[in-house]
Amino acid sequence: MNICFLARPSFDKYSVAILKNLREKYDSGIGGFFITSNVSESQYIKENIDGITICETSVFLKKNWNKFSKNHLVEFEKKYDCSPVWKYIYTDRFLVNRDYNYVVKVTVGLFFFFEEIFNNNKIDFYYSETIATLQCFIAYLVGKKYGVKYIAQMCARGSLDSTYHYFVKEEYQYNSKFNINYKDIKYSKEEWCFADSILKEFEEKDCPPPAMQMVRTKPKIDKQFLLAPIKYLKGRLDKELNDPYSYMYYKGYKDSLNPIVFYLHYHKCKKYYKEADFNEKYVYFPLHYQPEASTCVCAQKYEKQLYFIDSWAKSLPADTVFYVKEHYTLLGHRDPHFYVDLQKYPNIKLINPWESSRKLIEKSVAVTTLTGTAGLEAMLLRKPVFICGNAVYENAPGVIKQDDIFGNYVDKLIEWKQPVRDEIVEYLCACIRSYSKGNAYAQNFYNLIDSNIDDICNSLYSEMCSELEKGI
Repeated sequence: MNICFLARPSFDKYSVAILKNLREKYDSGIGGFFITSNVSESQYIKENIDGITICETSVFLKKNWNKFSKNHLVEFEKKYDCSPVWKYIYTDRFLVNRDYNYVVKVTVGLFFFFEEIFNNNKIDFYYSETIATLQCFIAYLVGKKYGVKYIAQMCARGSLDSTYHYFVKEEYQYNSKFNINYKDIKYSKEEWCFADSILKEFEEKDCPPPAMQMVRTKPKIDKQFLLAPIKYLKGRLDKELNDPYSYMYYKGYKDSLNPIVFYLHYHKCKKYYKEADFNEKYVYFPLHYQPEASTCVCAQKYEKQLYFIDSWAKSLPADTVFYVKEHYTLLGHRDPHFYVDLQKYPNIKLINPWESSRKLIEKSVAVTTLTGTAGLEAMLLRKPVFICGNAVYENAPGVIKQDDIFGNYVDKLIEWKQPVRDEIVEYLCACIRSYSKGNAYAQNFYNLIDSNIDDICNSLYSEMCSELEKGI
């Protein structure tokens, strides 16, 4: 078995730990290929694991840069059946602000890069994060052509995300083992009781998923704020941050100023925040943090969230308003013009980000999201949920998946029927049955402890063997 691993932070440490564990517990001969972006990433891999092959994208792009052309892009678009190819390019948050020729060359180069790796080596799996960059997307597209199976482990949604995960094998983060015919399945008493206890706990108290329980702080003048200019100046001199062939790091030093930028944005825009009036009828929409795969990949049509909001504003009846609440993570990250544009809509209210999301869900007429966890929470509370992206819980009871919300809200809400509680428990039984033990959140270094890596590798090895057996 040969596995090609992503080695981006924090997947460098996580992937190394996984390969070591697989070799120690299952097969010392498992081959490892690591995709790195620059010298620093490559050096870490070299120092921490033996008997592997390192494939560095920046070296390959630099060596072949002048060969890449738009004609190649046209050829790849046909070869990999990915027309229009710009649909895939726009999923990448690192490329969206680059010039045309640069974007074309990077895209063509990545196609050639993965062709060379997958064509010249017998690789069985490409193990990665969920598809969140063009590099991952191209590896997925090229891999399908060369028989390399894409596989990722994603934290379970809801209160189980710190203890369970599920497998993803395509671009939209769907649970590959979830049975869409789950209503036809008989569940054991133990499964039913476990699912019921999870739902009961959620119903009785506001318990955000562990991944959402981050410290909520307002942008302020602190140590990070004061150090930002120094980090920026150091970054301007950093060779790797000025390497155009390392496209995900190129000019990344600009992000060093984020503490200052976010602080200024927040204090400039907080005047637009309003308090919720729970006596009025409203549809609740919690904004997505951007740029992220949750919108760039899984909800491309409404990635520009103002367009989504515009569609809702023009679709609401006279007695209903639209509540928009900012994502409290990295407050100030959004361009102030976004909030200025929101003021043009009389039936839209920008809600204070410190307002309880749970209460906003409970008091709403309906909840809408592109792919966010708020939709799952609303579903558990048996509220009407409108999703307009590709969400893992889109088959859940009471969830309305609507590609075009414009003009469709009123009729869909009239058709909606509230699920009974047992329908929610049944859905949770199906989810739990499809989950595997282990926390797959690579960015949490606590998850590198041996017991968690054991759990991750046990399910991963079993799943990979199952995939290989299908191909025999």
